[in-house]
Amino acid sequence: MTTMVAETRRTILTVVPSGFVVVGLLLFGQVSGAEQHPGDCVASDVQPESIDLDQPQELLARQSDLAIPEGARIGQIRIVRRPIFDLSDPEQNNFLYRTLNALNTPTWESALRAQLVFSEGDRYAPWLIAQSERVLRQREYLTAAWVGVTRVCGDEVEVSVLARDTWTLFPSVGGSRSGGENTTNTGLSDPNFLGSGKSVGVSYTKGPDRTETSINYDDPNVLGSHWQTGFSYDKRSDGRGRTAYLERPFFSERADWRFGLSGEDDVREESRFVGAEAIADYRRSQEFVSIDVGWRLAERDDRQWRLLAGYRYDALEFERLPDEPDLDLLPEDRTLSYPWIGFDYRENRFLEMTNLTQLQRVEDVRDGIVWRTELGYSSPELGATEDRVVLNMEFQDALLATATNYARYGLSQSGTYRLDESRVENLEGTLDLEYFHGGSVRWNSWYTRLSVTAAHNLTVDEQLLIGGDSGLRGYPSDYQQGNRRALWTLERRYFPDWHPFKLFRLGGVLFTDIGRAWFDDGRNNGPDSGVLKDVGFGLRLASSRIEVQRMLHLDFAFPLDGDDSIDQVQVLLRGRTEF
Repeated sequence: MTTMVAETRRTILTVVPSGFVVVGLLLFGQVSGAEQHPGDCVASDVQPESIDLDQPQELLARQSDLAIPEGARIGQIRIVRRPIFDLSDPEQNNFLYRTLNALNTPTWESALRAQLVFSEGDRYAPWLIAQSERVLRQREYLTAAWVGVTRVCGDEVEVSVLARDTWTLFPSVGGSRSGGENTTNTGLSDPNFLGSGKSVGVSYTKGPDRTETSINYDDPNVLGSHWQTGFSYDKRSDGRGRTAYLERPFFSERADWRFGLSGEDDVREESRFVGAEAIADYRRSQEFVSIDVGWRLAERDDRQWRLLAGYRYDALEFERLPDEPDLDLLPEDRTLSYPWIGFDYRENRFLEMTNLTQLQRVEDVRDGIVWRTELGYSSPELGATEDRVVLNMEFQDALLATATNYARYGLSQSGTYRLDESRVENLEGTLDLEYFHGGSVRWNSWYTRLSVTAAHNLTVDEQLLIGGDSGLRGYPSDYQQGNRRALWTLERRYFPDWHPFKLFRLGGVLFTDIGRAWFDDGRNNGPDSGVLKDVGFGLRLASSRIEVQRMLHLDFAFPLDGDDSIDQVQVLLRGRTEF
């Protein structure tokens, strides 16, 4: 184990190989024969104990006051854990907050170390610090995280990791309303079970389509490694769902390889919509298995190339239900069984911003390209129903990234080409454009998004729908259908720096949505076949201490078009991960 000596006026702290800490009072700089000279260790002015985690701008202040020698190694990793509530703050030092701190099991140091993309003894690089921060900020059981070099001793650096827990053992009793339909749920979940960083949960959900009882488990760092595993089981009123996975992802920008194995068994009843009405239900059964590997091929500056390969088996079966009207055409059973090869190109540049999609939290946005393409061949010799070429592609890029403006666009395409019929099937392409203005430095901002989707030769079980649950907030769910869809949203967002009881963050929004789904051949697409518009306002509520990854949305939307069956006010109550 590498030893780092932290020099003070009259004491020195030495980590010895046995793992015990020996503190000795010294009059001269010598311990166990290791000579110390004045000025060998230089401490940063930025220390984790002085950082206010409730002020995201402080977290954005990168440490820059230390000169780090070329070729320096990480000599020591210091973990600093903060409780949920800071009892040194008189506003938080009360009976309730002291009780919650006492009942919460702090996140294990080993669980935090397992998230880092570096270890003691590694050669220091700035990207290691930045990426470790990004990983920690994604964890549900942390409200905030900071990683930085806090001391330099010769050719070794001390890296400090600051993290604050969130209250994670959370019984949930709630509901949501979207598109005129209600969903209720109860459950108990803990994404940081006993401080281990493992996630467990059980829930019961009653929605417009089905009731469902679910249990799940996720381990993001198996035995302290970068392997991940998990499973879920769903018992439904109309079927079941079972999933499991084992994965070793590209856990860092410089990880050399990845491996993934997953499977799914899903049975449920689905509806086919015509004119905003579910005309018939049918049973859909799916069996899915995937195995894949990936290698980092080359790297130059912040650009990286990866080679991907794998195999997928995806079998879909459809069955008529008794006492249901016959569909004009029941979806055909189909099975895809194919090896595939892929290519991944990415530019690993990131920008840290606040008040983009979260309330007063640091967000990591990519300032560069990600392009992924997969090509596969599905054959009856491997168990497929017919010969197909499978092609999937995703592309995204940042058009503008500054302290006050962020714009990005994305392109995606999926579908297959049936060789037996010489035609494409379920071909779907989407263009997304997003623009954020002002949120990082002001308490209000503008946000707009345009999304356009075109599809060709969709099977009966695939539909493009638009309504309250797909972004057009003033209308019922699935109000229009088609093989074309367009949606434009404009929002005025408010991010007041108001922190009641050091427990909640509040936000507000004024919005308008304009959209339509339609068929290019003029078929009936819904009760109102034209362009649909709505206006409205909403509130956002996010906890800074409890379940911080989710945000409560309460929206009141007023439709400006549509037929007489639509309520004049649509109330949407939902939980979302973004503003």
